[in-house]
Amino acid sequence: MPIFGGITQVNITANAQARLSALRMALEAAADFYEWISAYSQSDLETAGYTASDAAALLSAFADANELYVLYGGGGLGSYTLPYNFSASQRAVIGPQY
Repeated sequence: MPIFGGITQVNITANAQARLSALRMALEAAADFYEWISAYSQSDLETAGYTASDAAALLSAFADANELYVLYGGGGLGSYTLPYNFSASQRAVIGPQY
């Protein structure tokens, strides 16, 4: 039965599944990148051309993204204490959303 101007339960479910799948895939991709980049030190990244602060920001952002992935999968907090703003370190790399 159409609701909300012709949108059906099938439409809503497909949209919800697509967005939740995208979230899961993004977290998995961030965790994969964290595994790769965490093999390098800040000084390694500086050698590659990053400033010290940019290298630190990048490593911090992906450490936080990986912890968010761990929590998403039901893992524990590790060394993090809630409440914790997981997006703060990522904004240092990608900028504010708006």
